Amino acid sequence: MAGNPLKLTEVHFVKYRKKDGRLRWYVYAWRGGPKIMDGAGERKPALTPDAVAAYHKAHEDRRLPPANTFASLVVAYLDSPEFGGLADATKKDYRRWTDKAVEQFGDASLRLFGDRRMRGEILKWRDKWAYAPRQSHYAIQVLSRVLAWGVQRGLLLHNPAASMPSLYKADRADIVWTDDEIEAVAAKMQPHVARAFRLAALTGLARGDLVALRWDQVSDLYIERARNKTGVVQIIPLFDETRALLAEFPKSAVTVVTNQWGKPFTARGFSMAVERARDKAKVAEGKTLHDIRGTFGTLLMRRGFEDREIDEIMGWETGKSSRIRRSYISRRSVVIAAVERFKNKSN
Repeated sequence: MAGNPLKLTEVHFVKYRKKDGRLRWYVYAWRGGPKIMDGAGERKPALTPDAVAAYHKAHEDRRLPPANTFASLVVAYLDSPEFGGLADATKKDYRRWTDKAVEQFGDASLRLFGDRRMRGEILKWRDKWAYAPRQSHYAIQVLSRVLAWGVQRGLLLHNPAASMPSLYKADRADIVWTDDEIEAVAAKMQPHVARAFRLAALTGLARGDLVALRWDQVSDLYIERARNKTGVVQIIPLFDETRALLAEFPKSAVTVVTNQWGKPFTARGFSMAVERARDKAKVAEGKTLHDIRGTFGTLLMRRGFEDREIDEIMGWETGKSSRIRRSYISRRSVVIAAVERFKNKSN
């Protein structure tokens, strides 16, 4: 290859543990780029001459988009400190949807986004996922974030995706896991998954935070760690049953939650395991792992915690629990908790 050869600084290795325990490696020219080789083994594989050649060719073929196009705006946003400050899982989701947006609008001049008709084009793009309203909502959310960043940087006059109507109508009222549902689903899980699932219900940790929880973040009285998504520090009280459950976890790894091989669980792998067990148990239809946070919020409320305390524990901004109490925390449980408090006062 003529000229100075490119340094192999962007090679991206991805490892995947198969069901039989073997480790498989997939190597890409850059994160999100084309695959240049794969291999097996516990150690990171060395690049073969063919892989090196494929790396250089991929980078030679890689082209920056024309200036003042939507694609160039996306490239600039992905290289910005605002994007860099997001959690890794959020970055992955954003890249997936910015790729889809570039497929649709990549060659469009940024001037077109000042035309009021562009809003109609964005609605048509949103409607591609009308069969999955939550996805369509997220697609617009990501697109709007990129365009808003362009406005802030003086690259656009306004954001045509702002205040876009959503096809997704979220209503978390009464969508919490009952104790019976949790046990029925846990009974369909392998022991290591069931432990993690019960721990989620007793801590309210989001899936990414749960699988990243380390033993050094667990004390006798509470769990203290920063949320992956927001960076807000959560201090979660440990009830007697939570401490008893934690005592069942092997302390063979840095993280509390591990898979059957004693390796850290992935957030996606954990979610899929919960969904499979839920379907086998034929209960809690439509309920997700994320609804466990609402379940824990309900538990805190039923044990007498005040809204301000729940905000602190859940990692919410001040006042959020009182605003969403009737939509995120089970209204049925509110009534039950009131009855229980009345009984306790009467006794």
